Amino acid sequence: MTELEWLKQESGLDDAELKAMEAVAGHTKFVGMLQKLIASSDSAKADKATAEAERLALEKRYQDEFIPEMRKVTQDSVRAQGEAAAARAALEAARQYGIVPEEEKKAPTEVRAPGSPDPAAQAAEFQRWSQAQSRSIITLNDLNAEHFKLFKEPLSNSAELVDAVQREHTIGHRDYTLQKAWEAKYNVPAKRAELQAEEQKKHDDQVRNDALKEYKQAHGDNPQTRTGQPSRFSTYKPSDAGGQKPWQVPAGGRKAASQPWRDAAAAKVSAA
Repeated sequence: MTELEWLKQESGLDDAELKAMEAVAGHTKFVGMLQKLIASSDSAKADKATAEAERLALEKRYQDEFIPEMRKVTQDSVRAQGEAAAARAALEAARQYGIVPEEEKKAPTEVRAPGSPDPAAQAAEFQRWSQAQSRSIITLNDLNAEHFKLFKEPLSNSAELVDAVQREHTIGHRDYTLQKAWEAKYNVPAKRAELQAEEQKKHDDQVRNDALKEYKQAHGDNPQTRTGQPSRFSTYKPSDAGGQKPWQVPAGGRKAASQPWRDAAAAKVSAA
């Protein structure tokens, strides 16, 4: 079947009308248009056949799978409801005869209006707030004790520290604590360094005084006392006296006999 025959069959046009359309569009364009229409029509028929096959397959699956499964679920539900009703009736009879104790009545669930506060949530929030306040009080007591230790006076106007912490928390600094606020306000690191230097000086002075006390106990309390030194000229040499010992010379000549030794000693002192 040619393109013109197909168009004549599909559209119901006669030969004269087809010739007129071909004359307007041109033979080449007219044939190209017809080929596209034929291809589109064939594709539409194929899609229609595929859709119809899928529809039939779905209907078959619905009849063969879905309906039996829904029927089974319904039957199971009806059976379960019957069994539950029988069990409730048996339980109620057992309670009437005293075999099973009466069920405890549960407190009715509180129904709150939409948007109203939850009492349980409020209680939990209050518990967290109470714990935070307790920790703040304990922390302030510890800071007061440390402040008195450093500055020799109690910590005053602690409300400023609490306000500073709240301001920092508001701008997102959740790790800012009372300890940090106190250290920043009173320049605590510098004070600690100052006290540490004083303690070190006190320790050094104590060591120095203990050493001085030990020295005085060993050498007397006279500040002019000095540890003795061996004399460089304490050894007598016979050669210094010309071979004669001064103490062996008669009394009248000892000065003259020891004169060479004294001269030699004076020369050594001068040389030193």
